[in-house]
Amino acid sequence: MKKIKLLFLIPVLIWIMVFCESGFSQWTISGSIPLTGTLWPSVSVVNANVAWIAGGVSTPMVFRTINGGVNWTTIPVSGLPVKALMCIWGIDSLTAYVGDGGDAAGTTGGDASISKTTNGGLNWTTIFHTGGTAGFFNGLIFSRKTPSFGFAESDPQGGAGTAYYVQKTTNGGANWTLTNPPGLVGESSAQNSLIAIDNQFYGYGLNATARAYLTSNGGTNWYTGTLGITGTFTAALAFNDNKLNGIAATSTSHPNIARTTNGGTTWSSVSVGGSGTSTLASMKWIQNSNTCYYVATMTSAAGIYRSTNSGLNWSVMTAPAGQTGYSHFDFALTGNTVTGFAIGASGIVLKLSETVTLTPSEGNIIPAEYKLAQNYPNPFNPVTKIGYSIPKSGYVTISVHDILGKEVAVIVNEYKNAGSFTVEFDAVKLTSGVYFYKIISGNFSDTKKMMVLK
Repeated sequence: MKKIKLLFLIPVLIWIMVFCESGFSQWTISGSIPLTGTLWPSVSVVNANVAWIAGGVSTPMVFRTINGGVNWTTIPVSGLPVKALMCIWGIDSLTAYVGDGGDAAGTTGGDASISKTTNGGLNWTTIFHTGGTAGFFNGLIFSRKTPSFGFAESDPQGGAGTAYYVQKTTNGGANWTLTNPPGLVGESSAQNSLIAIDNQFYGYGLNATARAYLTSNGGTNWYTGTLGITGTFTAALAFNDNKLNGIAATSTSHPNIARTTNGGTTWSSVSVGGSGTSTLASMKWIQNSNTCYYVATMTSAAGIYRSTNSGLNWSVMTAPAGQTGYSHFDFALTGNTVTGFAIGASGIVLKLSETVTLTPSEGNIIPAEYKLAQNYPNPFNPVTKIGYSIPKSGYVTISVHDILGKEVAVIVNEYKNAGSFTVEFDAVKLTSGVYFYKIISGNFSDTKKMMVLK
């Protein structure tokens, strides 16, 4: 009996040791990418399966996963300008935007460009560039709340203090409009500090003072608020969907961050705990929730923190030992599960998957009429989002049909309270082609066309 017990306990003890070493880490290693000469690499998470990474000094580099970080594929970059890549935003598994630093080293800038691929990097097309002799693209993002809106922002092409270069779209990137927010004396802007709640409220961090530059009326007027923390490079910025609660950090403010409850007009200092200094930071706020994340490039740990009460209190998140220098991360929400990837100059990728508590938001306001929105993106591969509104509680079905009218999928089939909703549709099992999606709720029905492009 003693031998039997011992033989049973040995594998159990081995399992416990392995699980304690890696299983208890909230962030886990999710592969690595061969970054060389990287300057502050960037990551964009599309959904639980798809994410993109960009970086590179002198040699632009782009990577992608389509299986949740199990594998990372090197994406062709022929056709891209030979310039440092400073930002990336993925739309789906084939479509992504990258922004460059204007020169190969990403230091002097000038005539920076945004390029786009719609076929997984086989071809890249420059969609606009700044001209000028200064500045580089700090970011291009689309709103998680209103995906049809996005904007790209570059430092002033005429040098610090001159007007900024901002391209924005309200139709998912089909068309872009150039705007030039007023320059601020001595100011440029900060890489990967962009936020976009909708086409009215968006902005970015400044690089010479601890301030954020924001608009709440679609760019008609811009305003700043002093963060009240140390440092000058506002590297991190994030806002709640309510446009009131926000957080920010400079590259050297750790362990303190800034917090606002009035849309960025005034800020107060909040400690995330611990000690040490950082050289860069990033922040993200999960839509429809009070959960936000903060990463700082600490030298002794991964330096990732989480708040579940809108940035008021923070806790340090665990990651495998020895992982340091993480400067950027991004997240996607599916249902109430958030998937995040973090990337640092080492090339080691960290992954997070956890559930978050969703809160009532503007989307829960009772709409005035029934509505079925056009899916976005469209065309898509393989995931798209469909928005719909019902002014009365009732049973809702949304089904997908092929060109012959045959039902090929049911996306929604349940009783829903009155409100506005967004649902994801994964067409991984469908072939390329035109499909129709139809909503039925009460006496209301509507049908729209979408295209799967693989």
